[in-house]
Amino acid sequence: MTTRTREPELDAEQEVDLGRYAGAVARRWWLPVAGLVIGAIIGYLISLGGTQIWDASSTVYLGQPYSYPGNTPLQSQQTNPTSVATIARSEEAIDAAAAAAGMKPAQLRGKISTQSVSSPTASVGTTRVQTNPIVRITVQAPTGRKARIAANSLARQVVEKLGTYGAQKVALLKARVAFDQRQIASIRSGGGADAGVRVLILGQYIQDQLSAKFALGQVQQIELPNVLTHAAAVKTTARSRRNDVVVAAFLGFLLGLLAALAWEPIAARRRA
Repeated sequence: MTTRTREPELDAEQEVDLGRYAGAVARRWWLPVAGLVIGAIIGYLISLGGTQIWDASSTVYLGQPYSYPGNTPLQSQQTNPTSVATIARSEEAIDAAAAAAGMKPAQLRGKISTQSVSSPTASVGTTRVQTNPIVRITVQAPTGRKARIAANSLARQVVEKLGTYGAQKVALLKARVAFDQRQIASIRSGGGADAGVRVLILGQYIQDQLSAKFALGQVQQIELPNVLTHAAAVKTTARSRRNDVVVAAFLGFLLGLLAALAWEPIAARRRA
């Protein structure tokens, strides 16, 4: 019987305590509100003093290599977007980019990110191929100039390392065009063969040269990787201004609640 009698008494005491707390907050509602507003202001002021950093992004087109002779799409490190991240974050690339930007390599480590902008599919004849995306390389640095130079340096290094096959193909096609041109000049200057044979051979070299020039244009415009856009720096902050304001406002609100609850007990002690 004693236990059953005690339980209603505890419930009544809890209701009284909750009612007293709610009444204290209601009578001094302005304290939590003031804490919320003051906290938000303080958080905003703190965010203004946050460390300023700079982001700079350059975009790289990876290119799509094709077989030579022939026109079959090839799969290699050039067609794999993760190759960009591997190259850009390598110590060799970081050292070169840091030197170009006047930074220490340690200032770039962990400050480089890559992201594929798109990755659509396309058809070449009856073959379904994954077209190479545009990859964005982003660098964070303490100044805009350093971020811009480092991002552009990394983009150039990526293009240089992924474009070796295309560069060899360009050299081969240019040599072919030059050889055909020498033969065309020699035939036109006259030779031992009769006119009909010279015209036939001349036509073959001209046709071969046109084919080589077309293939050369394809390599330079489609197959070779290139820097699509160079970097431009944008100022940002190391912390989120919104998060600073929200957290400070919440803490101010809690302090205001505590002040409202403690107001009457403290006032009563002073009167006593």
